[in-house]
Amino acid sequence: MPNKEIFVGYTFFRPEKVKRYTGADTIYSTRKEKSYILLHVDSLQKEKDTLMIITNNRHIVKKYDKPFKTNSDRAIMNTKYRISKYLTSVFCGLPIDLNARNKYFCRIRQVLLDKLVAIENKLKKQEKNRQTTTYIKFSYGKRTWYLGFYISCSFCSNVCAYVMSNNRKVCQNCRSKVMVIPTPPMQNTFKNYCQSKQIVSKRIGVTYTKKVSMDSGTGNYLVIYSNLAINKQFKTMKEQEKYKKRFTNSLKHHTNKWNYINNRFESKPVVFKHRLKRRCDILKKHYISNKELEFLLDQVTSRSGYNMLKEDIFINHSFNSEYFLELRKKKEAAFEREDI
Repeated sequence: MPNKEIFVGYTFFRPEKVKRYTGADTIYSTRKEKSYILLHVDSLQKEKDTLMIITNNRHIVKKYDKPFKTNSDRAIMNTKYRISKYLTSVFCGLPIDLNARNKYFCRIRQVLLDKLVAIENKLKKQEKNRQTTTYIKFSYGKRTWYLGFYISCSFCSNVCAYVMSNNRKVCQNCRSKVMVIPTPPMQNTFKNYCQSKQIVSKRIGVTYTKKVSMDSGTGNYLVIYSNLAINKQFKTMKEQEKYKKRFTNSLKHHTNKWNYINNRFESKPVVFKHRLKRRCDILKKHYISNKELEFLLDQVTSRSGYNMLKEDIFINHSFNSEYFLELRKKKEAAFEREDI
C-alpha cells in the first residue's frame, strides 16, 4: 500500500488585545513566557493533507520556518494519528527533555481527544450561556504552554478561548454579541398567606410553627416562628437535653429568626423585602398570568363578586382563555355545591 503524505506547517498569529486575562481568557496572556500552540480544527478532516498549527510562540515558528513532510502507511489518517503528529512536532520544538516527552505524551494525547469530543458536544447542545474551553494547560519547569485546537471567532479572526452552546464561537471581545439573557422568573403569589404550618425537625428534635402574615400598608410580609417545643421522639431526658443544647447553640448563629432569653425561646418576626401581590396591583396590568387568575378567583367568596370580577377581566384585560375557562368551571361548581 502506498504511503500517505501529510505536511505540518506553523503559522504565527498574534491575538487581539482583550480587556481581561482571567479565567479561560488567560490563553491571550504572554506574561512569564506563556504562549499557545493550537492545531487548526479544520486540519482534522480526513481529506486534508496539511496540519496547520497556529501559535504566538516565536521560538517554535523560527525552528519550523518551513512546512515539513511526514508519511503514513495508511490511506486514511484518523484523528488520533493527526493529533499524535501535532503533539510530536510540538514536543520536539519546545525545550522539553526526552524523558518528559515520553512520560506525558500519551496522557496529553488522550486529554486532547477528550477535549475535542467535549467541544463538539458543546456546540450541538441547546443550553444557555454554557462554555467549554478549547485548550489545555501544560506546564514544564517555569514555562507554560496552552495546547488545544484553533477555532476562529465568528465575528473576527481572533482565537476562541472557548465555545458555547448553539454553535457559538466567539472571543472575549465578541462574547456580548451572542449572550442570551434569560427572562427573570415570575414573582410568587401566595394564595392564602394567613395559614400556619407545623415544622417537625427530626434531626435536631424540635417542633415549631411557621406563619406568613401580611404587613398592612407596605405590602411586605412577615415570617413568624413560634411555639417551639422539644420533640417527644427521644425517650430519655439525656437525649432531650443533648438535642436541646444542640439547637440552642445553633440559634446563636441564626439570631435573625429567634431570640434566646433565660433558657426560654421567643419567636422573632423576620421582615422580607418581597411584596405580596394584591388584587388592586394585579388589575392594574393589561395581561394577567395564569397564577394571577387563580389568585383572583380564590379571593372571591360571593357569586356577585365573582360576576363583577369576570366582567372586569373580559373587558379590560388579556389572558389565557382556555385556562380561565377551566378556572371558571371549578369556581361555578363550588358555588353550586354551596347552594345545595
